[in-house]
Amino acid sequence: MNDVNINRGNFLELLKFTAERDAILRQYLDNAILSSKKRKLNMDQRQKNSKGRGSLVTLVSKTTVNKVIEGILETMRKHIREEMGDQHFSIQFDSTQDIGATDQATICFRYLNNTDIKERLFAVIKVEDSAGKSLYELLKTCFDKHNINFKNVIGESFDGASNMRGEFNGLQSFIKQQNENSIYVWCYAHILNLCICDTCDNLAAKNLFGFLNRLSTFFSDSYKRMDIWKKNQENLGVGVKKLRKLQKIGETRWWSREKALKWVFDGEDCLYTTIVSALDFICSSKKFDQKSIYEATSLKNKLCEFQVILTAHLFIKVFDSAGPTSSYLQSSNLDLLAGWLMVENTIDEIGKINFDTIVVEAEKFSQNMNDKFTNFELNDSIVVEDKLPLIRSRHKKRNYDEMCSDEHIINPIDKFRVEVFQCTIDQLRSSFIQRFSSNREIIADIQYLLPKNFQYAKDNSLPESALKILSKLSSINHQKLVSELNHFSKIYDNIAKPLNSNTSKMYNDDDDDMFQDNEEFFLDWDKNDEMNLEVKGCEKSKTSNNNHNTKSCLICLQKLITN
Repeated sequence: MNDVNINRGNFLELLKFTAERDAILRQYLDNAILSSKKRKLNMDQRQKNSKGRGSLVTLVSKTTVNKVIEGILETMRKHIREEMGDQHFSIQFDSTQDIGATDQATICFRYLNNTDIKERLFAVIKVEDSAGKSLYELLKTCFDKHNINFKNVIGESFDGASNMRGEFNGLQSFIKQQNENSIYVWCYAHILNLCICDTCDNLAAKNLFGFLNRLSTFFSDSYKRMDIWKKNQENLGVGVKKLRKLQKIGETRWWSREKALKWVFDGEDCLYTTIVSALDFICSSKKFDQKSIYEATSLKNKLCEFQVILTAHLFIKVFDSAGPTSSYLQSSNLDLLAGWLMVENTIDEIGKINFDTIVVEAEKFSQNMNDKFTNFELNDSIVVEDKLPLIRSRHKKRNYDEMCSDEHIINPIDKFRVEVFQCTIDQLRSSFIQRFSSNREIIADIQYLLPKNFQYAKDNSLPESALKILSKLSSINHQKLVSELNHFSKIYDNIAKPLNSNTSKMYNDDDDDMFQDNEEFFLDWDKNDEMNLEVKGCEKSKTSNNNHNTKSCLICLQKLITN
C-alpha cells in the first residue's frame, strides 16, 4: 500500500487518506502492512505459494468490506420492514444507466411510522428487461424475498414512459391487478414540462431552439471563438451581464429552453447585441478558417430574421404563463389544490395570449436592436428585419374540368398566425387538458382533510360528491366518513392547543375541586366525629412523647380552621 503509483481502489485509497489524519488508524495500517511483508518474506524463504492470507486478519480486504456492507444493508432493510409492518404504503420506482452502462432500478417506500411520513430507499436492482411485465416481476421477486405484501401497495409514482404508465402492459396496470384501488401518480412538474416539450415539436419551434443550441455550441467548441465572446462581453456588458454565457438546451433540463431563449431575446439587457457583434467580428477576421466564417455568417443572418424574432417572442409569452406554475409544482411545500388551480389558471392565460401584441413587441424589439447597432458603430450591412418577407406561393396545375382552385394565404403575418401561433397555442392547451385530467377528484377530496378547511365539515357545507373517492379507495362507508370528519373537525381546535394551555386548565380544575371537597368535609363535620377524634387523639397523646407537635396534629388543625 506504500506504492503511490498503484491504485488500490476507492476504499483502500480513502482509508489511506483518512489515516494521514488519524494516528490510531495509521498505526493499525502500518502494523498490517508490516505483518503482510513478514508473511510474504517467510513464504518466499520456504518457496511456497498461497492464495490466502493464513492467520493474517486485517479486516480491510474487499471480501470483508463487502460482507460488512451487505450486513449493514440487511440490517437497514430489516429495520424498514419492521417500521412498515403490515400497513399500506406507496412505492417510487425509476431506473437509469450507471457509469458501467448497466441499467439500475431504485425502489423507494413511502409509509407512515408513528405519525411521521418516512421515505426510504429499499433496494437497487439490476434491470435486464425494461418491459412493463418484466419490471413487475422484478418488483414481485423483491417483495416476496422480504415478505412484503403486494396488495398493500396503494400508490405508485414513476415517470410517464409507456412501459410505466401503459394502460394494458405498463407497470402501473400490473400493480392495479394486485390492488385495483392503487393510485398512479405522475409528477405534475414533469407533466407540465412535457406539455412544453409537446409544443416545441412545432417546426418553427424546432428551428428556433435548434438555432439557439447551435449558437451556444458555436462559441463553446473553440477557445478562440470563446475569447472573442468574452471580449465583446467586457465591451458591451455591464455588471452581471459580463459573466453570462449562452445556455445549452438539454432534453431533460426543461428550464434550459426558457433560460436560453430569454437570455438572447428578453429584456433590455439581453445578449442579442453581444452575439451579433461577436459573430460579425468573426466574419470579418482573418484569424479564422473559412468554415468558421461561413457558419458565423449564417448564424448572424439567421439571428436577424424577423421570423426567428417573432417566434421567440411567442414562446417568451408561453414561458411567462407557464413558468411560475412550473416553479411552484417543484417546490417542497406544495399545496395540491393551489397547484391544480395554478394549472387551470395557466390554461386560461395561454388562451388569452394575443397575437397582435406579440407582433408589436417583436417589431419594437427589432427597432431597438437596430438603434443599438447604430450606437455601437457596427457594420452597416447588419440590419434586423422588422417585417416578415413575402413568400411566393406555388400554384398546382389544374385539370381542364376542375372548377375550383387552391386557396393560399398570401399575407405572411396571417400565414404565421395560422401555421405557427394557432398550432402552438392549441397544442399547448390540449396537452394541458389531456395530461392533467387524472386524479382530479382525489385531489379535491384531500383538501377537506386539511385542518385549514375543517370549517366546511363543521358547518355541514361539504358538497355531496366530497370524499366519495376516498371512501371508495379506503373501503369506508361514505356517510360514516363524513360523520367522523364532522365530529373530528369540532374537537380539533381543543386537541391542537399547545401543551401548556391544556395542562394549565387541568391543574386549575384540580385545585378548584380540591378546595370544594375540603370545604364540604369541614362543614359536614359533626360533634360526634370531633369527640371521637379528641378521645383517640388524647389516648394517643398519653402513650406518645410529652413533646406534642401541634403542626402535625390533625385535632389542632381542625380546631384552628373551625374556631
